[in-house]
Amino acid sequence: MDAPQDGPLAGFRVLEFCSTLSGPFATMLLADQGADVVKIEAPGGDQSRQIGANRDGVAGMATMFLNINRNKRSVVLDLRSPEGQARARALAERADVVVQNYRPGVMERLGLGYAALREANPGLVYVSISGLGEDPSVRGRRVYDIVSQGLAGFCAIQADRVTGEPRTVQNAVTDKIASMVVWQGVTAALLHRLRRGGEGQHLKVDMLSSALSFLWPESMPAATLRGPGVTAGGTLAGVQYVYATLDGHILVGHVSNPEFAGCCRALDIPWCIEDPRFDQIGGRFRNAAELNAIFAEALAARPTAEWLARLEAEDAVFAPINTAETIAEDPVIRATGALVDHDHPLCGPYRAPRHPVAFSASPASHRRHAPALGEHTDEVLSEIDRAAGASGKGAGA
Repeated sequence: MDAPQDGPLAGFRVLEFCSTLSGPFATMLLADQGADVVKIEAPGGDQSRQIGANRDGVAGMATMFLNINRNKRSVVLDLRSPEGQARARALAERADVVVQNYRPGVMERLGLGYAALREANPGLVYVSISGLGEDPSVRGRRVYDIVSQGLAGFCAIQADRVTGEPRTVQNAVTDKIASMVVWQGVTAALLHRLRRGGEGQHLKVDMLSSALSFLWPESMPAATLRGPGVTAGGTLAGVQYVYATLDGHILVGHVSNPEFAGCCRALDIPWCIEDPRFDQIGGRFRNAAELNAIFAEALAARPTAEWLARLEAEDAVFAPINTAETIAEDPVIRATGALVDHDHPLCGPYRAPRHPVAFSASPASHRRHAPALGEHTDEVLSEIDRAAGASGKGAGA
């Protein structure tokens, strides 16, 4: 399936020391854009190989791994052994980027921290992903996405509107936010290196800071302005978007005044358009509970299909509530081409989202399926041996 590497990052090598989600998702996006991503796995493999659905009879290729490791080469190294560490250092000497998401201090103990690797490779862009950063008071704490969600305020914002019970977002949202931060940070650091005569640097990304940055703009007004003289306002979190219909559920939203007016006409509640509680966006946020109740009563009266047609006729903001079983057949999803069918040599047919950026001159591509554990160990290590031989320096030096 290998295609020419003509993406914007073609020619760059990324060395990944990551497991599960935040690091592997970021490096896959870099790989989509042409980077040669070499994934270093322990002999037991990335634990995401065991998470999700599995094709019967196929081990080590569960859907989570399949979905975040395309376009990579898998190399198995035992980093607890001197030989594995030496091989990893040899690979890092010839890499443009290293991305690792071990707990703070682990890579340093293995002799693979930034300070050690930059001696032989001063142009290296080295990325450390952590949960809470590296302050001594928190750096040793075990952190998963749910911890970041609780600390950053996601659970409070997701609270049930009736009971007030906090809830998590039901996916690893802060892991993936950190992935996007890493993705952008790496490309920015490579641009810096180009402009500054080959100067590398150390990028530190933590899930909590990434989550706060993501959540803050519209969801934390009460935590933004400090001191006296502040008028409280509502937030998007107070507005209900999903409603029960006569036969199911539907999503209905509104931001601008024309969008709100379109919803009201479609729902046969035109009187709301001029109601002083709702005629401006600020009022709709402040009086969200009352407006939610009005919308809920209206939407419960008709079936979903009828509402979809009426809302579309008014150019309103709406959507069906797709599920895993319906999403691929939704006409909007199909029109965007956002999902693409593939055929994995081990797993067989599968579907995955296309790369989210469409480049006109240097397109991203799906060149390789997610690799089997250690599939490219011999290939990659032989490349290092040949390069070391050509330079007169042993790969394990």
